[in-house]
Amino acid sequence: MMAKESDNISLALELFQQAKTGDSQAFGRLYEMYFTPVYRFIWLRVREKELADDLAQTVFLKVYEAISQVKDKAGSPLAYFFTVARNTVIDHWRKKKEVLIRQEEDVWINIPDKAPGPAEQLVRKESANRVLESLDHLSDDQREIIILKFINQLSNKEISELTQRTEDAIRQTQCRALKSLRQIIKSYGE
Repeated sequence: MMAKESDNISLALELFQQAKTGDSQAFGRLYEMYFTPVYRFIWLRVREKELADDLAQTVFLKVYEAISQVKDKAGSPLAYFFTVARNTVIDHWRKKKEVLIRQEEDVWINIPDKAPGPAEQLVRKESANRVLESLDHLSDDQREIIILKFINQLSNKEISELTQRTEDAIRQTQCRALKSLRQIIKSYGE
């Protein structure tokens, strides 16, 4: 683990503890740290900007309301936020009971980042569309593991805590998903 990543986790743990005691400024900093990864996770699951906005806000509201009752764990606070996000998305689909309809929005490309030039934006857009199309061919479990691992950059241990599966199962699912993605993406070139 890199020193900067370790420092971020330490800061997050400290902010989480402060927020548990009612420090709203500490929770505000957690919101700033985690909004983008939580939003990105949700958007990749629902693919609708307004819905992702609503669900992300619901996640932070749920965490804010329950934070004082969260038991201390050695895990990353981000894993807790992802658990709440995952459950919120599952609850939403249970209530809706409708099939996910693909939205052709480029919202996730516009998440604050260093501003690329027009040519780079076009390349990113084409690559992003290929990746999104490829992700649709994976099983729900495989898609979730790939999103958590490579888009939200969680460790296998954090994913294991979040999904309540063993790290070996995470590695196996990840390996199978990557193999499938390689085949799918390779078929685009043919």
